[in-house]
Amino acid sequence: MKKQILLLGIFGMFLLASCSQQDATNDSTPQLTWAANPILDGVSVTTIDTLTVGDTLLLPMTFSGVYNPLTSIQITNDTAYSAISFPYASSLGSSVLNNGQTNVSKGYFYFVGLNIYMVNLAVEYIPKQATTGTKLSFVVSSTSQYSPLSGSFTFIAKAKKK
Repeated sequence: MKKQILLLGIFGMFLLASCSQQDATNDSTPQLTWAANPILDGVSVTTIDTLTVGDTLLLPMTFSGVYNPLTSIQITNDTAYSAISFPYASSLGSSVLNNGQTNVSKGYFYFVGLNIYMVNLAVEYIPKQATTGTKLSFVVSSTSQYSPLSGSFTFIAKAKKK
């Protein structure tokens, strides 16, 4: 009887071990980090309280899919209160910029099928009107299957008149 239980146990272990299981350890949520300190009107700053209308704030960002290729980056703002641009977007190359879905003027960058795992991108933010808080939103997506496939960050900027 003990021999049969042992054989049944060994057979059960082989049966469970033979199941097709995908390794999810390489799937993780994409990350957004500062590539360097923000630059306000040409000066590196470590804290930002309130901007003045017309200031130029350069936000150097790193978007990483960690173990997974990136699929998209979307950067949006309230166009009534601010303007954004991407002064170094040309460094992404023609495979990203000539993609039919990429729209640099709206802050949409698509990387589907390009196997790009990390992107450094500077965002230039210019407040156009005084506000107590307007949002600049960053969303990065990857091919991750088992964890949230996107990461996000919202920068809330206050601006005063000159």
